[in-house]
Amino acid sequence: MPPSNNNPVNRLRADKIFDTASRIRDRIGERFPGSGLLGIADQIVNVTQISLKTAARISRPNRWLRGGLILLLLIAITSVVIYIQNRDPEIPSVQTIFQFLDAAKGAAAILMAMALFLITLETRLKRRRALQEVHELRAMAHLIDMHQLTKDPIRLSDLDSPVNVADQSLDANGMDRYLHYCTELLAVLSKVGQLYVQDFPDAEALNSVDHFEELATGLSSKIWQKLMILDRIRSSDKKCD
Repeated sequence: MPPSNNNPVNRLRADKIFDTASRIRDRIGERFPGSGLLGIADQIVNVTQISLKTAARISRPNRWLRGGLILLLLIAITSVVIYIQNRDPEIPSVQTIFQFLDAAKGAAAILMAMALFLITLETRLKRRRALQEVHELRAMAHLIDMHQLTKDPIRLSDLDSPVNVADQSLDANGMDRYLHYCTELLAVLSKVGQLYVQDFPDAEALNSVDHFEELATGLSSKIWQKLMILDRIRSSDKKCD
């Protein structure tokens, strides 16, 4: 039997993601104080801090809409009871039921339409909230990508000599750390995205999260290519020595 999704072992925890994001933010603050990447890390920490409440709100039933469904059900039951109480006792019960169904066709259609509207409205509201949150994550991922664009290992003519990149002085080790922090932040954003659909398996929301993860993976792959280039430069420099 496959493990249940309710098993804590198989679930992402927002508090753990928050702790991870906070540690990454602190390391960036120590290594690159005042940098734009530190500002993005602060935003990601804030997002992970509120993600637990947001994800819980998305997964939680909407009491007002569920109350509306119960009210519609009570209206339908009350109508049946009133009709039966006022029926002609000389008419057989089965015939009375058919008469009621025939007379209530229009009202039943309206009640069913209202019930369907309330059911789909709850899903639409949750979906819109999830899509809004994923859109925010997508924007932050692109910001991370903008910060790593200028960090090109090819600019390092000497591994021990720093170069000025976007008002930052980076040597080989500094650039290596900077690029690694970018991949770590992208990984955190991917995990936050999963939180929003962990208990809300809506097809459109899941598709949006999947596309976002593909985006984050693609951006990370670009960064890892730079890291591989940096490793090759280091290897070549060691051979020359």
